[in-house]
Amino acid sequence: MLARACLYVLIFYSATVSAQVIPSHFKSVSHTTLSILWFDIYKAELFTPAGIYNGFEGPLILKLNYLRNISQDDLLSETKKNILKFTKQPQAALWLKKLKAIWPAIEKGDQLAFWIDVQGAGHFFFNDRWIGSIDNPAFSSAFVQIWLSKNSSYPKLAKQLRGELNNEISK
Repeated sequence: MLARACLYVLIFYSATVSAQVIPSHFKSVSHTTLSILWFDIYKAELFTPAGIYNGFEGPLILKLNYLRNISQDDLLSETKKNILKFTKQPQAALWLKKLKAIWPAIEKGDQLAFWIDVQGAGHFFFNDRWIGSIDNPAFSSAFVQIWLSKNSSYPKLAKQLRGELNNEISK
């Protein structure tokens, strides 16, 4: 009985520790800058194990390097507006509640990274430090579709990140 309990603790600890380190061996697919009018918002870069985009499911890493301050409320509001294209309102409300507990306010120069692991779980990193995970492949897919889907609010940015364009974009 004690051996079984120790095994469960070890498995849980291993899963938790592995979720706290973003892979460093992934290769860049592409990068771009989101600018709205004359305001630069963030620089985005997509990484995969082979440096080739193969769909929303992952594994992949999306890094956003912010070029301006963004409050947590504004970050959540913009995410809500965009994620509703890829899921229904009740599900989005649950996910946004979890994101509110994970995400900080953003200051110019901060980085928010999202890693989808091989099981489809999503892990958030703020300035290279793990800040939380949502173990739900449906969330991971819906979340990255904000940036990668053909139905994205920023279709040129999505094409760029998927490796289909070679120039910086603006909306």
